[in-house]
Amino acid sequence: MKPSLEQNTMEKALQKSMALEIVKKYCSENNLSFKKLLSQRFELVYGTAVFAQESNVKPMGLTNDKETMPKPTLILTSKDNNIVIEQTEYTKQYLSE
Repeated sequence: MKPSLEQNTMEKALQKSMALEIVKKYCSENNLSFKKLLSQRFELVYGTAVFAQESNVKPMGLTNDKETMPKPTLILTSKDNNIVIEQTEYTKQYLSE
């Protein structure tokens, strides 16, 4: 049986809540704003959780497609039964205190 849209929405909200709990201490230890992270987009793709800053660039078809993409700020993966949190080139720009 295929999960309903409501089930998928609920699962994503639960996954985001768990990811936020994991990164809360990390943000504090690395001088990153947890408050700013709360407003970011959350995606879970193939077992990798990604927080990303939405773009403020207005789309104009394919001419500025790259500029309109969300910018990943924190990436959570699993390695050897441990959660690994990685920063990106956008982390400091969008999450610094």
